[in-house]
Amino acid sequence: MKRILFSIILLFVAGVSVLSELASAQAATPPPYCRPCLFYGGDFDASNPAANALQNGLVYHDSSAAVYVPFFIPAGQIWTVTGFFSNNLSSSSFLDPAEIKWSISTGISAGNPGTVIAQGRIPATYTPTGRSFDGLTEYTALGRLPKAKAVTLTAGVYWMTAIPICTDSSCGFTNFYLTDVEDVPAPNHRGVEPNDDSFYFWPPGKYFFAPTAYPNGVCSGQGGGTGCNRFSAGLLGHSNPAQ
Repeated sequence: MKRILFSIILLFVAGVSVLSELASAQAATPPPYCRPCLFYGGDFDASNPAANALQNGLVYHDSSAAVYVPFFIPAGQIWTVTGFFSNNLSSSSFLDPAEIKWSISTGISAGNPGTVIAQGRIPATYTPTGRSFDGLTEYTALGRLPKAKAVTLTAGVYWMTAIPICTDSSCGFTNFYLTDVEDVPAPNHRGVEPNDDSFYFWPPGKYFFAPTAYPNGVCSGQGGGTGCNRFSAGLLGHSNPAQ
């Protein structure tokens, strides 16, 4: 009886936590470029002691690296995704070609790429956010899907990518680093970035869908063991009630 009661209490607390995060997310003000805004992980804070970033780009001189960021669609909702963006540190003030590579996946776990629901490349803008870190400037790489290519998703946990592209020789040795979000609550976030960890993929190295956070993660457990579990990326689009 005590075990059953304890389980009920845990479920209640977890439910309250999700509802609280949803309420907080709805009250926050996402950045103007996330419009209409379905999901945003929050602003990077360079002053946070655990501030960090991970390589996230398809570049001229190296293979592609990607950060897979989780997001959650509540029960009873259907999302229509119309765009993708990520905030990345870089020494480059341009993309060439001016595109991002995007994807949505399900079922990712350590060493497991899960299932790709949709992916592609789209034209992108590349705009400074006004933030910087370690001598690099943070830029928003944002692309919108053609209306006919919008992605429809039902309730559940998914992972997104929004990878800046700079594969022309004019890009030289530039790299892109997706900024993390260590402040709690995350500044200006929208929606819920679930506890299902972000994952990192870097073909030339040892990181094949490696967890980014916690003691054994790519970020070596910075921030008291929770560094790099959330990232500054998001989705454009709109939500409707499920029929």
